[in-house]
Amino acid sequence: MKKTLTLMTLFVAIATIVSAQNVEAIEKTMSLGKQTGVYIEVEGGEKDDVKDLWEDYMKDYGKTKRNKKADEYYSEGARIPLVSSSNNVDMYAKFEEGKNQATAYFWAVSDGEFVDDSKGLQTFVQDFYLLARKEVINKEIEEQEKVLKKLDKNMGKLVKKNTGYHKDIEKAEDKIRKAEENIEKNLNDQDEMQAEMIKQKEILDMIVEKLNNVGKM
Repeated sequence: MKKTLTLMTLFVAIATIVSAQNVEAIEKTMSLGKQTGVYIEVEGGEKDDVKDLWEDYMKDYGKTKRNKKADEYYSEGARIPLVSSSNNVDMYAKFEEGKNQATAYFWAVSDGEFVDDSKGLQTFVQDFYLLARKEVINKEIEEQEKVLKKLDKNMGKLVKKNTGYHKDIEKAEDKIRKAEENIEKNLNDQDEMQAEMIKQKEILDMIVEKLNNVGKM
């Protein structure tokens, strides 16, 4: 049941993502000056995670390197038919940390020209956005499953304690039952002892009377 709910949550989240376009055009300074590119905001994502995911994403298209001075990542001569069907593409990416989100900027250069308003670039980056959001959601699911697992463990401890309390009650009830039986036996023993004491007193009275009668007559 838990696994079914988890999958349903993931499908609903993905369906919501797919129904919207999350890639926006932007003019921003990068290593080659102020250029027009596109950007995405990955809600719940972290800069380093999104950057690592981009490097993995680009492995199928070309090698990604880092420009430390510009804090930028670039892939030269990448073969990305979605962006350019006839030429290789130089892809540039930059990542920034935000409040509960990571922002990623992308630029594409084909045949020496920046691809300003390419539907293919939008689709290429949108596909990456979907991948990034799925990763974020999967992480959230894993975190919540850990919380649920911890709660389940705590619940198990409570159930175990409850079982122990019931056993304590059973032991106490057993002691009470035995004590009640002992009380009843004790009362019977007292009655028998009382009868013996009466009988013994009668014997003693008879002996005392016998003593008192010595010398008489």
